[in-house]
Amino acid sequence: MVEAQWRDSWRIPFNDKNDKEKTGGHGALIIVSNRQQNKFFSNGFDIATLMTKPQFIHNSFDPIAAHLLRFPIPVIAAINGHAFAAGFVLAMLCDYRVMKSKKAWMSMNELLFGAPVPHELAVLFNAKCIDSIVVRKILSEAHRFTSGEALEAKLVDEVVDGDSNAVFEASLKLALKLSHLSKLGVYGLIKREIYRKPIAESEKESRIILPHEEDELFQRNVKPRL
Repeated sequence: MVEAQWRDSWRIPFNDKNDKEKTGGHGALIIVSNRQQNKFFSNGFDIATLMTKPQFIHNSFDPIAAHLLRFPIPVIAAINGHAFAAGFVLAMLCDYRVMKSKKAWMSMNELLFGAPVPHELAVLFNAKCIDSIVVRKILSEAHRFTSGEALEAKLVDEVVDGDSNAVFEASLKLALKLSHLSKLGVYGLIKREIYRKPIAESEKESRIILPHEEDELFQRNVKPRL
C-alpha cells in the first residue's frame, strides 16, 4: 500500500512539465515493531515452525527481501529493541537504521543454535557491511552488537536515548530529511544496481546444507583421499 500511494503521488507531478519541484514524489518508509513495548524490534523466525516449512525462506521471505532492496523510496529501520536473526536481516534490508541506545542488541545467533545461514543472507551482509571483519563477527562469531558497537561498525546510522517512541520520532525526522530523494523516481532504480548481487541471489532457489549432510559428503568424498 505504501508503494502504491507513493507511485500515485509521484506520477502526476512527474508527468507535469510545469512542476519543476516534483514535490509530489517525496516519500519514505519506516519499519518499526510494536511501539507499546521497548524490548524487541524482531526476534526473528520461529525456528520450530520454520523447520516444518523448508521452502518458506525462498518462497516467502526472499521476495520481500528483494523488494525492500529495490524499494523506490528510502526505507528506515526504527530498531526499538533487540534485532536477532531474521530481525537483524530485516534491519539490514533497510537503507538506514536508527537504534535504541540501551537494552538493544543486534545478533545473527544461528551459530548458537545450529542453524546454517542461507546463501542469500550471507551475500546480503557482504553487500551491506563495511568489511569482511564485520561480516565474520556477525556470521562466524554470532557477536551481540550493542548500540555503540553497531554504530562503530556502521551497522546503524544513529543511536537514540529513550523508548520506542523516541526511536520512532528520530526515524521520522530522518525520513522527512531523506524524503526528497525519491521525487524523480530513480531512487529504487539506483538501489537495484547497488544491490544487484543480493537481489539476484534472493531470486535463485538455493538449498541449505545441514551439518549431517556436510559430514556425509566429507566421509564420501574427502576422507578417502586423506
